[in-house]
Amino acid sequence: METITEIQVDDIKRLSDTQVKQIAVLAAHRVNVLIKGQELTKADYARMMQCFGVNPKRDVWFEDKDHHEVMYVTNKLMCGDDGDKPGVFSRGELNWHQNGTLTLDPEDCVVLYCEEPTKDPCNTHFTNGVAAYNSLPQDVKDKIENTELILTADTRSFHKLKNPHFVKRSIKPRILDNERVWTEVPMEEIAELWKIQDRTRSAGSTIEREMMEKVEKYSELGARWNMIYKRLVHRHRLTGIKGLYFPFSNVVGFHDIPEDEWQDLFNFLKDHFLKTSAEVKWEHGDIVLFDNTQGLHKRSVFPKDENGNDQSRELWRGAFWYHDI
Repeated sequence: METITEIQVDDIKRLSDTQVKQIAVLAAHRVNVLIKGQELTKADYARMMQCFGVNPKRDVWFEDKDHHEVMYVTNKLMCGDDGDKPGVFSRGELNWHQNGTLTLDPEDCVVLYCEEPTKDPCNTHFTNGVAAYNSLPQDVKDKIENTELILTADTRSFHKLKNPHFVKRSIKPRILDNERVWTEVPMEEIAELWKIQDRTRSAGSTIEREMMEKVEKYSELGARWNMIYKRLVHRHRLTGIKGLYFPFSNVVGFHDIPEDEWQDLFNFLKDHFLKTSAEVKWEHGDIVLFDNTQGLHKRSVFPKDENGNDQSRELWRGAFWYHDI
């Protein structure tokens, strides 16, 4: 399977609502879809997004005032009440990620339209989790079939902890549905947990009892630092097709893989996953639909103009869930 599937559409504005929805279904099957040569107004883009389902108004500064379906991913000063703020993700390089990794129902598919590309290339790169899964050796597929990822927002802080594996073993996640389990612990209280560990190291079961009491307390309070568990092998909610869900920048372990094995598996899966990467070299009129549940994406650094400033770029962004189409 190719990472990005390009399809020919003369004018997406001329398509019926049903035909536009079929493009979303294609994205669910192919993961990343590219349509070139379109000419859209904001009203046209809003109408396209309405075909994909519910697009709630978010009341954020990077949302178009007249068409809330249009969110600006731009470094141009054109947003906010006074039109003097850049859009979202307005600076620098964006490393490999999936949107909403630490939420329970992240957006299924993202739609980008290029209104204004940079003069020199500022490309977006995509991976394909279905292609990555299909090309795995069978013994690896068997090993990871029921494996859960352990994800956190701040992997750097996590790995700086005195004994991060102690946290992974000690925190008992609450089951929220059949697919995901999670728990939350306040980051500022982690140091206190280590003090408990050190103080009761020779006290046997005392440490587990005191640790569990604190973890249960913090989980009930709702905390700022969370760990969330999600399945590595993801079955698509619309197509039923299996693919890898592997936002490796947020991964700190595998729930059922021994500690002396998880790093090797992590490195293998990361290298294997990135072999599916391909890039879109943005041109005016490009539309990309990418399945957020079965792929990663990243953005190259903005090229500089003759004065050393970032070149301007303007993308329009929207997202939807497959259960809405």
